[in-house]
Amino acid sequence: MNYFRKERIVRLKLIRDVTKHIKRGNPWVFSDAIEKAKGEDGSYAILTNHKKEVIGHGIFASNINLTFRVLTIGDKRFTAQDVESRIDNAINNKIHLLTDENQCFRVLNGEGDDLPGVVADYYQGVLVLKFDGEACENFWNREALAEYFFNHSTLKVSCVYYKRKNKYEDKGEVLKGSHPNLTQVQFLEHGALFETNIIDAAKTGFFLDQRENRRFIQDISKGKTLLNLFGYTGGFSIFAGLGGSSKVTTVDIAPHAILASQKNWELNKLNPDLHEAICEDAFSWVKSAIENKKLYDIVITDPPSFAPNQKAVENAREAYIKIFADSIRLVKNQGHFVASSCSGHIGLEAFIEIVTEALSRARRRGKVLLIKGQPEDHPYPLALQEMRYLKFVYLQIFKD
Repeated sequence: MNYFRKERIVRLKLIRDVTKHIKRGNPWVFSDAIEKAKGEDGSYAILTNHKKEVIGHGIFASNINLTFRVLTIGDKRFTAQDVESRIDNAINNKIHLLTDENQCFRVLNGEGDDLPGVVADYYQGVLVLKFDGEACENFWNREALAEYFFNHSTLKVSCVYYKRKNKYEDKGEVLKGSHPNLTQVQFLEHGALFETNIIDAAKTGFFLDQRENRRFIQDISKGKTLLNLFGYTGGFSIFAGLGGSSKVTTVDIAPHAILASQKNWELNKLNPDLHEAICEDAFSWVKSAIENKKLYDIVITDPPSFAPNQKAVENAREAYIKIFADSIRLVKNQGHFVASSCSGHIGLEAFIEIVTEALSRARRRGKVLLIKGQPEDHPYPLALQEMRYLKFVYLQIFKD
C-alpha cells in the first residue's frame, strides 16, 4: 500500500556538517544547513554530504525553516513495511494504557514514534489523524493510513477522522468507518467521562498530554478549593471534583469551552453547586480576584502557548511571569500552585526561571514538590529535546 508520496525525489546537499547530529537521532535539519533546492512541498528527499554520501532519506519542506525530516538514516529507502512496523511498534508500546477505566491515548506522536509529522489520537474507538504542516499533509497518504488503522488487529477502531487546522474552512473528513456525532464524542479518561467536539475543538479534540497530570490533581483535591485558570473544557476541574474538592472554579475566555466544562461536570454526576464556570479573560479576572482578596487552596494556571515560535519567546516570558505572579497571589499561605506550559520553545530550565521570577514579583516563597511533563504516549527522540514541550511544576506557596 502507498502510505506516502514517492513518485518525485528531491536531492538535497548539506552545506554544513550535521551528520553526527542526525546519527545521534535528531530527525530535523534546518534550511541553514542545506543548499537551496527546488522541489514540491512534501516530496520524498535524499540528503547527501559534500562527498556525495547519502546521509538519510526523508521529507522535504520547501517553504519553512524545517527543510528536512529524517525517515531513515543512511542510504536506506523508506518503505511501506517501515510504516506498518513503526505503527505496530507504537501501538505495542502503548496498548497497556487502554483499560476499562481509560479509553484515550496518543497512538502516534510524530518523530517520537518515528513517523515524522503524523499525530493520531484515540478516543474510545474514534481515531483522529492530523499532520504537522503542509509538507507532511502532502507527503502522507491519509486514506492508506486510515485503512491500516481501521483494520488493525490490536487497536479496535470504528471511525478514522482526518482533522485539519481550525483556521481552514474545510476542517476535516471521515476517512473510514462512522460515528453518530463527531461533535459529541464521549470517552473515559481514568474513570472520568468526557465529551468533546472532534471537529471544532483544539488539537485533535482534547489535550491528552495532561492526562496523568489531571489524575494527580484528583489525588490532592479532597476538601480543598481549587481555581482552574485557562480551564478550557474543564479537564483539571472534573478531576478535582471527582477527588472531593469542596469548590471548583473554572475560568476561560471561550464561551463554548465554559459550556463544555459544565457539560463534563454534569456527565460525571458531580454536584452542580460545587462548580463555578466563568467565561472571562483570565488576565482581567485574576486582577479583579486579587482586588477582592479571593484565596484558594490550589491554583492551576495552564495558559495556551505564548511562544508559537522562537521570536515570540521574550514577550512570552513576560506574559508567563505576569500571569503566574498574579495567580500566586491567589494562593492561601501554605497552599499549592501549578504552573504549566505547552511551549516547546521554552525549555524546562528557562521555565523554572520564569516561575522563580513570578514568585519574586508576588513576594512569595515556593517549595517544589513535583515536576512532571508529558506522559509515555507522547515520546520524543532523546536527541530532540524540543519535543519535550510540556512542563508541569507543582509548588507549595509561603507568604512569610
